[in-house]
Amino acid sequence: MKPQSRLHRSLPYVLILPALLCVGTFILYPTLFSFRLSLYENRRATFVYVGLENFQRLFGNTLFWAGLGRTAIYGVLYVSLVIVFAYLLALVFRGRMKGASFFLTVIFIPWMLSDIVAGILWRWLFLPRVGLLQNMLGPLLGDYSFLAEGTGALSVVLAAALWRGTAFALLLLLAGLQTIPGELTEAASIDGADRWQQFWNVTWPLMLPTTQVTLVFLSIQAINAVGLFLSITDGGPGRTTEVVSLQLYKQALQFNNFGFASAVSVVMFFINAGLALIYLNTLRTQNALD
Repeated sequence: MKPQSRLHRSLPYVLILPALLCVGTFILYPTLFSFRLSLYENRRATFVYVGLENFQRLFGNTLFWAGLGRTAIYGVLYVSLVIVFAYLLALVFRGRMKGASFFLTVIFIPWMLSDIVAGILWRWLFLPRVGLLQNMLGPLLGDYSFLAEGTGALSVVLAAALWRGTAFALLLLLAGLQTIPGELTEAASIDGADRWQQFWNVTWPLMLPTTQVTLVFLSIQAINAVGLFLSITDGGPGRTTEVVSLQLYKQALQFNNFGFASAVSVVMFFINAGLALIYLNTLRTQNALD
């Protein structure tokens, strides 16, 4: 084989080598290290091998299961609301409305903020006696203090997540809508289909793969959400907003219980992997039917 031919064949691997090194260094190695660390417990500044003891403690911990339930409730509400609002906005901006660029820029400003910054802003808005939204909405609900009640605190976190996360879903859905030929909806309109029928019979089937990808990304975001919970409620009042990701953060960085925290991270890893496998299986089934 000629040297030039060998160089030509190896060039693609050389080009992707930096990306592979980054993935291995910042994703693969920490993941494998978390698996290993979950089998240890730190005692007196040393790590002692305990096998599956951390997982036994985890699955027998009622606080973990309660946090998992809160994570599921938050995830369902977050994904449902974001996908609905993002679809509505994507359909509006697809129609080439005036000032679309300006409004898109405004919508994407929250996405550029970090979770901590966004969370602090929303916490200030609902602080008792001084929060702008607290003073506007509280009297209408009988002097209701949002951050002092579990349901109210979760509603504030959900509103902040919706305010910040809609832009990401909008970007994916709007990109998918722009790939659909306008002739298809025009033909459906000529055949007498109204807007709902055009969406359900033309747009929705073609947008299903993009919607599935968006749902997976939003679900993973919901499961791993920690910044907003930490900066708005810190799991309070009590433990009413303490989701699994926040439990992981506290076990690792507040209590220095790295082995137990790694066990939590392993469980979250399998949940995220399960969501990805569901998406891949659904997409494979759909492609087979097509």
